[in-house]
Amino acid sequence: MMAQSVAYEVLPLIDNRTIGDGLTQDAGIREIGGVIRNIASRFISGLFGKQIDRLAESTISRAAAETDREFVESVNHAVGVDMSAIINRSGIQNELDAAVMENVGLIRSLSEDYFGDIERLVMEAVRTGQTSTQLRKNIVERTGASESRAKLIARDQLAKVNSDISRKRAQQIGATRFKWMTAQDQRVSGNPAGRYPNASIKCYEIAKQDIGMGAGVYSLNDGARYNGESGLFPGRAHINCRCVQRVLIPGVDYDDE
Repeated sequence: MMAQSVAYEVLPLIDNRTIGDGLTQDAGIREIGGVIRNIASRFISGLFGKQIDRLAESTISRAAAETDREFVESVNHAVGVDMSAIINRSGIQNELDAAVMENVGLIRSLSEDYFGDIERLVMEAVRTGQTSTQLRKNIVERTGASESRAKLIARDQLAKVNSDISRKRAQQIGATRFKWMTAQDQRVSGNPAGRYPNASIKCYEIAKQDIGMGAGVYSLNDGARYNGESGLFPGRAHINCRCVQRVLIPGVDYDDE
């Protein structure tokens, strides 16, 4: 929506004009700057601000429901007992509220950064005497970068929500340990001769590390430690972490403590 607004309202002011001529005039600069700021205001406050809140709340709610479903299925399969009765929304409300607030902030910052960059591209074009063709190209490229960043943030945030809720649910059923599971591909282990020479060696090593409970097994309270970092959990070890936790059931996977 942001990109479409820029395409419909800003690019027409740029097309068929030479930056070194028409847009160096004060009126031209003010016109473009004013249009950009007007568009930005629609995506940062007002009605769209309420839509951001609703979007974050509905997305987190759906993610929580899906995580709960997968968690119950995995535990039921392990112990042969239906655990859904003890799974309730009140037990994770703090985690859900925190996730919604974090995502609202991220969406707002994405909008602010995008329009700030668009305005900077225009001012840079004026200072350097770019052609309108080059400025249009730069704006289109910046839009693509914003879309890629938005997708990265979405994947990363859902992985974090999944991690937080799964850990909370595991604690609710009395579990104290989990096993760190990677995606088990070259994006994790690396391949010196391939596309991912280093990859996420961090997660690869964490999944193999044994701190006394078995390879890749850690406390649900403390998480893993690696290279000076502590409190690491699957889905939160780094940006776009694809690792997940396998809950270890007390009395099934290990003796009760």
